Amino acid sequence: MLKRLLLIAVFSFGAVLFLISVSFAEETPSQILNLEDLLQEVVQRNPEIIAGEKRERMAEEKIPQARAWDDPQIGVTQWSIPSNFNLGNADETWYTFSQTFPFFGKQLLRGAVATLERTMAGEESRAVRLRVLREAKQAYFDLLLAYKMLEIHHAQVDLARRLSRITQERFAVGAVGQQDVLRAEMELLNLSNELEHLEEEKRTDEARINTLLNRSVDSPIGQPQATPLPTLEPDFEILQREAAESRPENRMHALAIRRGEESIKLARKEFFPDVMGEVAYWDVHHGPNRWMASIKISIPWINKKKYDARIRENQAERERAEAAQQAINNETALRIKTLIARFQTARRLARLYESGILPLAEQSLAAALIGYQTKKNDFLTLIDAQKNLKELELTYFRALTEIQKSLTELEEITGKTF
Repeated sequence: MLKRLLLIAVFSFGAVLFLISVSFAEETPSQILNLEDLLQEVVQRNPEIIAGEKRERMAEEKIPQARAWDDPQIGVTQWSIPSNFNLGNADETWYTFSQTFPFFGKQLLRGAVATLERTMAGEESRAVRLRVLREAKQAYFDLLLAYKMLEIHHAQVDLARRLSRITQERFAVGAVGQQDVLRAEMELLNLSNELEHLEEEKRTDEARINTLLNRSVDSPIGQPQATPLPTLEPDFEILQREAAESRPENRMHALAIRRGEESIKLARKEFFPDVMGEVAYWDVHHGPNRWMASIKISIPWINKKKYDARIRENQAERERAEAAQQAINNETALRIKTLIARFQTARRLARLYESGILPLAEQSLAAALIGYQTKKNDFLTLIDAQKNLKELELTYFRALTEIQKSLTELEEITGKTF
């Protein structure tokens, strides 16, 4: 008998220590983490978003470079230098100025290609921004789920405390055996082990958000707040059309096709010669000074194979962009279809749990508790009812999180907010 009492005391002491630690965790104040404020800070601080904006700025600065002519050249020539290399005794000094003039239309096409590349860089930057914001939203909802799981856990702790008190009271009067007391204490200790796992998940989600904010992974993060679920009914055809028009990846491939077409025009234009004009002033040391003017043209036809290869290269690039555009269109349609299915499945599950399963599970637990107190069922039935309610609540909130995360992916694809 003494051995049994000592065993119960050991379990009770461990449970008391656990309950004290849980009480401290519950009383720890937490700041509020607002989703809109988080997204605004991510836009301002995230290194990937900043890098994408800088790439767009780099592409912008390439446009005037592509449109500009080659630099003019000036030169000084000493003509007829004597054999002793005395430059002062040269017969003439020539001062020259030359400029290459590209064939009409070449610079316009080069500028057009650079402008398209700038626009593509802008779409790439927008794609990075949408992806990072999607990751931030999903991390936010994962953290919200972690807090909700901890809330359910603490509710289970409160229920386990109550069950433990009931079993101890009934054991004290001989209404139940020692086995029920030990099971109640074991349930409390199991909850202690689960708490550490849940806290670790919460810390991981907080680290993800800190990384997106370009902060130390251990920086404090406030508690996220639940956001209302949208009441929309996603339409596949509408979303597919919106994605084709506004998804950055789709727009980038459409721009790549246009860039390929302009590059082909430019490669064909390279067959036309450039013109170099030169003006020189001759300082004749022992006679009248003179002027000289000359015009030179390039001869691209000699290297026809080179220019033919450049045309074929750009044609292949355009065809690659066309194939890539078809691939991204197919991938976009598949993703939208999959996400809509995930959204609808999670929403149906959440509604089913709200309207029927969770209320029945709560009633089942209440009935099991009454049945245990009136000796109509055993303690194991009560524990099963408690665990069943916990698992159903977790499944319900995971479904709510899946709804929000599916919508964030649809937002990334379509570029619109639901």
